[in-house]
Amino acid sequence: LALSPGLECSGGSQLTATMTMQFISHQFPDYHDPTIEDAYKTQVRIDNEPAYLDILDTAGQAEFTAMREQYMRGGEGFIICYSVTDRQSFQEAAKFKELIFQVRHTYEIPLVLVGNKIDLEQFRQVSSFGRKEF
Repeated sequence: LALSPGLECSGGSQLTATMTMQFISHQFPDYHDPTIEDAYKTQVRIDNEPAYLDILDTAGQAEFTAMREQYMRGGEGFIICYSVTDRQSFQEAAKFKELIFQVRHTYEIPLVLVGNKIDLEQFRQVSSFGRKEF
């Protein structure tokens, strides 16, 4: 997820689609129609000021696309999502971070790593040590 003007979410189509739909509509989706990439726009309030967000749900696809490059170049910050129950989604998150740095030609960009499914501790594949290494 990249913050205004680009919020990018990576980490698997079901994971990111569910998180994105909850963020946009404040509802948990009953049905998921898998996509490669999907884009949304929404308005939120940050520090009591209106902020407009463009959200690019990458559906966990690590491939580089023209649309993704546009979001990466214009994004003021990024949220990268992964599932703690899926080591591959964590590895994809690391690749995604590197793509952002390559496109922006800097490491000086706000970036937040979000681990989802923390309630499924018995299925955890990503440790807190792994997150710190990120």
